[in-house]
Amino acid sequence: MRASKVPLKELRRVVVAASVGNIIEWYDFYIFGSLASILAVKFFEKGHPVAAFLSTVAIFSVGFLIRPLGAFV
Repeated sequence: MRASKVPLKELRRVVVAASVGNIIEWYDFYIFGSLASILAVKFFEKGHPVAAFLSTVAIFSVGFLIRPLGAFV
């Protein structure tokens, strides 16, 4: 099987598109992680602030760990 040459212009377009998508995804995780303490207060039980924060961090962790599975879908 022979490898076909990909035009440089098309290769650059693919690399830029993949990079932009990756930057957006990491920015989303950064914002969620930075706002974890605020989201804990807004979405979880106010009587237990530590449990609320740990619940928020657990959601963040699950999202981070499921990323490889999402790559296959």
